[in-house]
Amino acid sequence: MVCRNCGNEMRDDARFCPNCGALNAPGPDGGLPQGAAPCSPTATPAWEGPEGGGKKKKTALFAAAALAAAALIAVVAVFAGGIFSSGKGTVEKAIAKSVAAYASSQEKLDVPDMEQWQKDRTIRQHMALELRGINSSLVGMDLSALNGLGLRLDTDYNGPDRQLYAGLGAYWGEEDLLSFGMSALDSEMYLESNQFFGGTCYGLNTETLGADLAQMTGDDSVKDLSFNMFELVDMVMEKIDQEAMEEDFKQAGKALWEAAKVKKLGARTLDINGTEAKTTAYQVVIPEEAMDQYADALAAVLSSVNYYDLYSDLYQAMGMPQDQIDEIMSVLKELDFYGELADNLHRAVDELGDVELEVCLSGGYVSAVFYEDRVDGTDLSIDIRLGGGEMYVDDLSVNVEADDISIEVKSTGDHGLKSGVYTDETTARVRQDSATLARVTSDMSLDPGKSADNFQWKLGVDSSGLSIFVLEMEGDYQAEADLLSLSSENVSLRVMGVEVCTLAFDYYVDCHPNELGVSNPTLITQMSPQELEQAAMDIQDRAMTWVVQMQQLFTARLPEDVLWAIMGGY
Repeated sequence: MVCRNCGNEMRDDARFCPNCGALNAPGPDGGLPQGAAPCSPTATPAWEGPEGGGKKKKTALFAAAALAAAALIAVVAVFAGGIFSSGKGTVEKAIAKSVAAYASSQEKLDVPDMEQWQKDRTIRQHMALELRGINSSLVGMDLSALNGLGLRLDTDYNGPDRQLYAGLGAYWGEEDLLSFGMSALDSEMYLESNQFFGGTCYGLNTETLGADLAQMTGDDSVKDLSFNMFELVDMVMEKIDQEAMEEDFKQAGKALWEAAKVKKLGARTLDINGTEAKTTAYQVVIPEEAMDQYADALAAVLSSVNYYDLYSDLYQAMGMPQDQIDEIMSVLKELDFYGELADNLHRAVDELGDVELEVCLSGGYVSAVFYEDRVDGTDLSIDIRLGGGEMYVDDLSVNVEADDISIEVKSTGDHGLKSGVYTDETTARVRQDSATLARVTSDMSLDPGKSADNFQWKLGVDSSGLSIFVLEMEGDYQAEADLLSLSSENVSLRVMGVEVCTLAFDYYVDCHPNELGVSNPTLITQMSPQELEQAAMDIQDRAMTWVVQMQQLFTARLPEDVLWAIMGGY
């Protein structure tokens, strides 16, 4: 027989569906459910014997009453079980729907998958910060000559092609003050600096490093030292299965939720970030035992990689002498980081006991989460409210109170890009009793539909009504499948209400590393002692020349009072 309510297959003589609990009521033709016998007015009741004897009748009546009571208990149990099961499923669906809503709002910004770039080991980054103006009145002298001073950082990593570059430089306008670069091309690593090395890149071959050093020094103890940095990275990647660890974390969370007990509490009207909302409240209890198991699972996942063996394998792969490996490993063996982590987690669980939350749902989303308890002698309460505005993801607030200290975070704006422009206004306050100790405000606007002048951000910190720090910037934001960039020609920094300086900021990251090359590569392990000595003298001469050039440059560009201030009065 098929249940008329949910379509579930059930026994022909079942009165209630075991799947949805619905009564198998008569069909439209007025007939009884299939398998049910009609009731004849002359039929003998089941509790009466053929003779209608009183004792038998009384005994049968008691039996029927007991049977009815048992049936009633069974029905209530099934009904209650359905409520609790349904409640848990409802809460779970609301959590999933809420997470999906926030993920969807982020996807609208078209942020590239940089995590995948890292997994593919192809990533390039550039960052530069340049001084555009400084408030000379703060020090009583004209500092405008310092405009144009800047720092830049560049990295390129191409794991599949075994290429790596990292460069750091300081500049002043069009003038390069100092630059260093490190390149790795398979087994060869080079260091470059225009100021100190000229056009030569000095390097070494890591795979022949031990043999080369042994030949140069006559010390055979290092002759087995040999490694390839990219092969070591591959070894580590093989030992650390990130996807498996993520899956283990997921399963640990799933087991924790399966152990949770959910009970429907009823309707509750709440103020959800300024909007009155009717919600359905559920009690969610996570048993202490399940929390302990979760702590064990976290520690197990984090310690799934045997770092002791990994380091030992790495050192052995590098050809390091075994006595040195043993010395290092004896120190590492004394460390028990993950064991200590597990102990700390268990102590926290022991202090918390069963975690009891009140979760309120509205419109299929999680609207509020409440937690109150006394933890380690402190009255702790957490109040989280999500939604309330026109779009669910637009408004949220979090309030954490521990005795007389509270931290409140409120965020509102067009997070879902309904207008096509992402906006966010976030305020975080730290209070003691009713007094505000500190406040942090963030006001951001981003228009992904524009290619220029589409980003504004203001970040402020104040205390007791006094402005401590304000950072303002506006510029160009760009996000594509293979590129993310942010460039601003106007970054303003104010301290205690006074503008200190203006800066220019430039950053981009993509998954297209440059094809690397090394100019005039020279392996120092293949140089004769005379060549090494001459190279050291050349580097020393260039360093002295660089110092003189910097003195001349600063003397020519800076006013005398500023120059003396920088030199410390000497």
